[in-house]
Amino acid sequence: MADGQQAWQLAGRGPEAYERYLVPAFFAPCAERLLDAAEVAPGERVLDAACGTGAVARGAAARVGSLGGVTGVDLNPGMVEVARSATAGITQPAIDWHTGDMTALPFPDETFDVVCCQQGFQFVGDQPGALREMRRVLVPDGRAAVAVWRPIEHNPAFVALVNELERHSGAAAAATMRSPFGGPGPDRLRWLLTDAGLRDAWIGITILTVRFGSAEEFLTQESVSSPLAEPLSALDAGGWHALLEGLDAALQPYADDDGLTFPMQSWLMTARR
Repeated sequence: MADGQQAWQLAGRGPEAYERYLVPAFFAPCAERLLDAAEVAPGERVLDAACGTGAVARGAAARVGSLGGVTGVDLNPGMVEVARSATAGITQPAIDWHTGDMTALPFPDETFDVVCCQQGFQFVGDQPGALREMRRVLVPDGRAAVAVWRPIEHNPAFVALVNELERHSGAAAAATMRSPFGGPGPDRLRWLLTDAGLRDAWIGITILTVRFGSAEEFLTQESVSSPLAEPLSALDAGGWHALLEGLDAALQPYADDDGLTFPMQSWLMTARR
């Protein structure tokens, strides 16, 4: 397992908090953009690779309908278990969940019409291998679709959060929160797609509008839903207050009468086998 993957493997109640807080805020809206880019259609077979708690898989199930099929796979058994619980009522189609590595997908060749990966690709140590695996399990002319956050400077709320973590919690906590934004840029992404044997690459930018009730809500939900839980739990009351006070001040440009709203930018890429 690569260092980035290891750093972002949530344990304990982390997967439940991730599903409760971060999926509605970030990952469900991004999933819809990714599925639009992939042009997922009724009757198709879709794989959600590095599925987390299954935001893409759930969105895909609504699109493919009873004649299609949806499968999710993730390294983290806890995330898969939460995904399975969250989709217990989905029967047409039922979603098939697996624990596994996207660099060694546990599926036969030419199984899926579409393979998606949302905000997991940047943590994969063997990115060329992951894309080769995505291509392997695609049918001829099948589509791959990947979402990767753009660099952190395009995601200003997280610039503010990382800066305050650096001041009040230390370099390790700041590096942890910076890591989701360290994925490959468009030139590297295009090269990776071509090197994996995929064609007709398209790379675009999508901008989500995210909302939280306050800086405290944003910080609290991030702290319980990410690997920040451990370093932030070590702060005493004064340290937490100083961190929150600094974050609230930094996020004032994004404040309105309903709380905070800020942009999140992601690369979307698609290609065909």
